[in-house]
Amino acid sequence: MPVIDNTKTQAKSVPYVDVALCHSCRKCIARQACKSKALTQVDPGEPPFVDASRCYGCHACVVECPFGAIIIPR
Repeated sequence: MPVIDNTKTQAKSVPYVDVALCHSCRKCIARQACKSKALTQVDPGEPPFVDASRCYGCHACVVECPFGAIIIPR
């Protein structure tokens, strides 16, 4: 029987939130798009941050942020 590796692969490039561009939306669309719940917000009204240990690297949050505040490092 073949062995299947179900371990989560770590993202090679974890995005980050540029607080200068972030509008700290009450209902952050990018947070809702994050399936791994890596984009978290501690307090309402504060910018969210990306938890690198949870990020899969799909970059769905980057696409969904209407203000371009989530950036992929180069």
